[in-house]
Amino acid sequence: MSPRVLVADDDTSSRYLLESILSSAGYDVESVPDGEQALSAAHRQPPDLIVTDILMPNMDGYALCRAWRSDQRLSAIPLVYYTANYTDPDDERFALSLGADRFLLKPLDPDVLLAEVDSVLQFTRSGDLTRRMLPSEDETEVLKEYNARLVSKLEQQLIEVQRVNESLTLLVDGTIEAIAKLVEARDPYTSGHQERVADLGAAIAAEMGYDSHFQRGIRMAGLLHDIGKIYVPAEILTKPRRLTEVEFNIVKLHPEVAYDVLAPIEFPWPIAEYIYQHHERADGSGYPLGIKDDAIVDGARILAVADVVEAMSSHRPYKLAVGLDAALDEIDSNAGILYDRDVAVACLQLFRVHHYVIPESSSSPLAL
Repeated sequence: MSPRVLVADDDTSSRYLLESILSSAGYDVESVPDGEQALSAAHRQPPDLIVTDILMPNMDGYALCRAWRSDQRLSAIPLVYYTANYTDPDDERFALSLGADRFLLKPLDPDVLLAEVDSVLQFTRSGDLTRRMLPSEDETEVLKEYNARLVSKLEQQLIEVQRVNESLTLLVDGTIEAIAKLVEARDPYTSGHQERVADLGAAIAAEMGYDSHFQRGIRMAGLLHDIGKIYVPAEILTKPRRLTEVEFNIVKLHPEVAYDVLAPIEFPWPIAEYIYQHHERADGSGYPLGIKDDAIVDGARILAVADVVEAMSSHRPYKLAVGLDAALDEIDSNAGILYDRDVAVACLQLFRVHHYVIPESSSSPLAL
């Protein structure tokens, strides 16, 4: 009858790899994702050996070993650690002191791993296997060291998660900015427009008291708010005269195009909705839905004001810039009519009290 090996590892790929290696060598393998399920499986059908990771949810490998060695039905069954996180020599010393029979570091060559498993089973059959376990009077010290080692590893894991998150954030930001520049490359007049709207929108959100997470969502939406213009022919975007009604209607499709492009992406914010509605107006006169007031999502209300202020302050192919003062007067006179009143007040406060400055650019945007 084939020796039965129980595998405990919360990482699915590691568990599958161990199953494959052991099964191909003729072992009968059962695998579980944590220590609690390992104990339950062992009580149902005791294995000949358990191979376990250490850092796992619900019950980690250290706690599993202590429970294993204190259980009369399981205490004689060998336990092998196979871990990638606990690599310090003190980790190995502590693991063996708890009663582990081997302490192996991932990844191991399959032949080496199988040799270790076979060796442990051979020693068990011959009765030569001895374990270095701390005496019962050291229980308090065992718990103290266990807690210290666990806290240390969790801190390391947290640092690594934070590092990965920071790297992913930089990657996402870089990708979004590259997409924005790609859209702007089709029209020299849009150069910098999306970034300026993004920065102004985030600043308005901050002025309104929104947290940094929301501000980041507004900035990302600002960087992408004109992505739908990839659908608009370049000759329309760069036309040096006022657009015809047909041409303008083509341009007005860009929020819907943007929504279709972005909706399948699972952002932490409703980016697609922000962009879809950023040309809506509080009185229902906007497009493409013609919705009004609170039916317009908060992010879109902020983008709408930021877009108008930036566009009126910048030159367009068919119209010279009217200037920042005129743009702010437009927001002021239409607060609560075209633009959300709270957003308008925050925008005016930002410029007139805090003296926010829109960065100048050698080339100018097209914003409709």
